Amino acid sequence: MRAKAVKACNLVSNKLLIASRQKLQEVMESPSITINENAVEQVVSTKSLGVYVDQNVNWECHIENISKKIACAIGAITRIRHLTPFNILIKVYNSLVQPHCDYCYVVWGNCNKGLYEKLQRLQNNAARTPNFCEL
Repeated sequence: MRAKAVKACNLVSNKLLIASRQKLQEVMESPSITINENAVEQVVSTKSLGVYVDQNVNWECHIENISKKIACAIGAITRIRHLTPFNILIKVYNSLVQPHCDYCYVVWGNCNKGLYEKLQRLQNNAARTPNFCEL
């Protein structure tokens, strides 16, 4: 029987300092963290469980990411709406757009008004697309 070689994979690790802008400016030097003699890189934003979090917790990075996905979904719905029955278009909307708006809303739902309105405009456009309304 041959022994199988197990190759250790490098885990991607990063650290994120979360604080207000004022507190982050007060921090002179970020703490250095090492795992198995590998330095852990400090990042400005990171993705955890599908939600992008930045160091100021203002959700701008997350809303931008959701907006890109919803815009792509609107394009897909627009391309197929002439060929597909209305009830199928509604199912496509519920599959491609609605989950991005609903996922972890409890966490990022307290974003600022400008980001919320941007997302709301995109969702309204997506809802109008199956009806052949003007975007």
